[in-house]
Amino acid sequence: MAFPTINFASLGYDSSNLYSNEQNVNSIRITGDFINGNNTITNCVVTLGPLTLSEMLPGMIITSTGEINGETTIVSIVGTTITMADNAIASNTGQTARIKNPKGQYLFVSASFSKVGSGYPSDLRSVTGSEDAEYDSNVPAWGIVAPLAYTGSVTSTVAGLYGQYTITKIQSRISSTRFNFFATGSITLPSFIESSGSQISAGGGNLLISEIENNLLTVAGANDLSGGGQGLGLAAYQTAVGSIYSTLTSGSGGDLFPYTGSAQITGSFGLTGSSDTLINTNEKFIISNASVPTQSLFQVDNQGVAIFRSREGSDGVPPVVLGGLYFSTSSAFIGIE
Repeated sequence: MAFPTINFASLGYDSSNLYSNEQNVNSIRITGDFINGNNTITNCVVTLGPLTLSEMLPGMIITSTGEINGETTIVSIVGTTITMADNAIASNTGQTARIKNPKGQYLFVSASFSKVGSGYPSDLRSVTGSEDAEYDSNVPAWGIVAPLAYTGSVTSTVAGLYGQYTITKIQSRISSTRFNFFATGSITLPSFIESSGSQISAGGGNLLISEIENNLLTVAGANDLSGGGQGLGLAAYQTAVGSIYSTLTSGSGGDLFPYTGSAQITGSFGLTGSSDTLINTNEKFIISNASVPTQSLFQVDNQGVAIFRSREGSDGVPPVVLGGLYFSTSSAFIGIE
């Protein structure tokens, strides 16, 4: 069988072009009309920032002093109307509102592509976000490895601290080697979950961009990357090893059972202690013939009726066993002394 190759390259970025929950938080602005008790902002116009109104995403955070109680999130954008998760607390026309990314979501503006050698990908034309209309779910998605900083000090890169994120949406393609894109942490994939105390560093400058196979990014050598050094190249392993291995089963795992779902055990299975077999309506406890799996040897239905297989004449007579019990199509036999 053929094994997948995880392709990768490098991206460069700078702090002025990174938008996050703590970086450039006042750099995306709109004006619009608020109505007290209404959750829509009408006649919205972008006045600052790299996004058009249609390029803003549901889930982004919006604030407007006096019109919004603290922060709320964008639910949808249709035309020039933004629907919020909460109602406005005051009416105002042409009022300025600020928009930023939620925790775990990032906008990279004018990220630059570089590739050592002539391998794939040669530029950004093959890179798509997992939420882009042209994304093909039959090919690997793309993700990044990024240096991290602690929240509250997002321009101070912490040496040896990295995170993994999926590229979710290409916001704009400036050229074949430069684009704007959204990257997002996961809430379900262990190695892509962002810690509550960290975020992508605004003081960093290099990213590893990689295809994602089985929820893993590649491991690269320093000479295969344009900037970032060996730490960035090994960061995918550093980030994934604990989270991935923690999901694997082991003989001492305390959460292996109870087990819910279908399972098949081939070979011997030993059980020490009590065992309850719970049978719901229309379910049965069945022991079948391994050589003829459709042939039930013994079963108990949900009403407690035990049913033995009735042997036919062609089956012959089984060896006599003390305490044995079997049925034919016309008789019952029990082995006693």
